[in-house]
Amino acid sequence: MMIVFLGLNMRKFSYAEVPFPGENADEYSFGWLGISLVKDKYPIAWSGVPPYVHDYQKINVDRVFDKDPNRVPFPIDKPWFDHPPLFGLLVGGYAYFEGVRDFASASVLILRRPMIILAIINILLVFILGTLVHKRKLGLLASAIYAFSPLIAISQRLALAENGYIPLFLISLIFSVLYFKLKQIKFWYLACSVSGVSILFKLSALAIPISLLLLVFLEKKKFDLTLIKPVIIAIIAPLVIFVLYGALFDLNMFIRVFEMNSGRLLGAGAEIFYQAVASSKIMSQRTFTDGWILAGWLSIFVLVIRGVYKNLLVKVIFSAVAAYFFIFMIFGGESYGWYRYPFYPLLSLSLAWMLITIYKKANLLVGYMLFLLPFGTSMHRLLGIEGFRQYASIFRLVTIVIFGFTILTLLNWKKAAFVNRILLIFLLLMAFFLSYKEVFFYNEANWIFST
Repeated sequence: MMIVFLGLNMRKFSYAEVPFPGENADEYSFGWLGISLVKDKYPIAWSGVPPYVHDYQKINVDRVFDKDPNRVPFPIDKPWFDHPPLFGLLVGGYAYFEGVRDFASASVLILRRPMIILAIINILLVFILGTLVHKRKLGLLASAIYAFSPLIAISQRLALAENGYIPLFLISLIFSVLYFKLKQIKFWYLACSVSGVSILFKLSALAIPISLLLLVFLEKKKFDLTLIKPVIIAIIAPLVIFVLYGALFDLNMFIRVFEMNSGRLLGAGAEIFYQAVASSKIMSQRTFTDGWILAGWLSIFVLVIRGVYKNLLVKVIFSAVAAYFFIFMIFGGESYGWYRYPFYPLLSLSLAWMLITIYKKANLLVGYMLFLLPFGTSMHRLLGIEGFRQYASIFRLVTIVIFGFTILTLLNWKKAAFVNRILLIFLLLMAFFLSYKEVFFYNEANWIFST
């Protein structure tokens, strides 16, 4: 409960100001889609792709044109087919329920509220999945990492489709794990059903049923049609529904938009994987370095190297990461930070496993080096280079102490393992504390300096 409470506070803080309203205008697009579908029974939103005949309008939502008079007007398009409608119906439907009847009133103050709820659900789902595939302590640690990571906490505020289907991704994996543990086919059907629904949030959610396919191959080591057939149906059915949805309004425009979107490069290049691992993005233009994310990627490599077939934990994480990586590469969303969001619960689970392994082995030096990643990024933002100078002596002293205990461990000091584990717990709590402080550092005034 403490993890959930603190995670909620981190996500609620300045949620309508950080990130800036209009910094990612896709939030408005999804909200407007849902409002127009509920109110007018017709899909209307903004888009920048050529097949549409754009109607440029200065919709002063969140006073974006008062703040930036030179901002390009929104290219309003109808019917709008950039993405399937379910996520738009979620955020736009909520806005309509709250009394919003026009696009200018659809502020992020309203659109982001459902995201806060989903973010807390995600923390709980990470705990459940971690507990199912390993033990309760892994679930707790993974949910804490997911809750306290500054990048994850801030990115989960955004009304973007990835944040809408991440809970479905986790629920689908949970049902699949329950199937393999309990051997009750109803759980597999539920996993496939949830994965199919997720595709109607955004087509990149195709990674979810693909992850189920990979999990079948890893667990069964054969082509099991009993399990594969419902996955195939879960892929085909929502795609057919999306086409029928397009045909209901304008099939010709739907096909033209689909062709245009499928041919877009979206800024991806040959360095797409390097960029995904080495740099943390929260938007298309704004980077936001987070040591927890980099540590998570390092743990993924270690986890997989230890053996894909070793246990259910490795199989689940590998199948999910591999499936979404495949979609990430094909869709080419490297330049857009939100395409990376579905990796984050998986990185949290993997990093939790590695930290527990380090704790069991009482490997203080490796743990210290790993904790320096989130510790360093948070300290840099909270203090800056000049501010850190007054703490440099303490930092050097801690490093010397860590190195000293490492030497004692090599000399087989009897109490070394006990002391090392105490220090590892201290380092973990300190990293969480700094991450918590960092999120509250980013108010509206400080967000402009984030990197």
